[in-house]
Amino acid sequence: MPVRALQPTRWLAQRLGLSVSTIERLRARGDRNLPPHVLIGPQTIRYDEAVVEAWLAARMGVAETPMPVAPEVSATSAPSSPGLRTRFGKTRLVSPATGSN
Repeated sequence: MPVRALQPTRWLAQRLGLSVSTIERLRARGDRNLPPHVLIGPQTIRYDEAVVEAWLAARMGVAETPMPVAPEVSATSAPSSPGLRTRFGKTRLVSPATGSN
């Protein structure tokens, strides 16, 4: 039986370009956007290199299909109520006297 290379979470984080805490949070939520992990002990989790590479290859194959284009956002779609301002996708209340919150 061939020896499989098992890597720690920090290796997966580096491989995916994410932080270790993000990987751990996604894994704790049961998020399916991570490759399967191997539970070795009560607090020891590893990732099989071959499985991760196959998972990435499959995901990259999906990414090569045309992605839907997001609709354009126009200035007319901004909130029309006085005292509201949208910035970075969030609507917030603005003080009418100063123009800020």
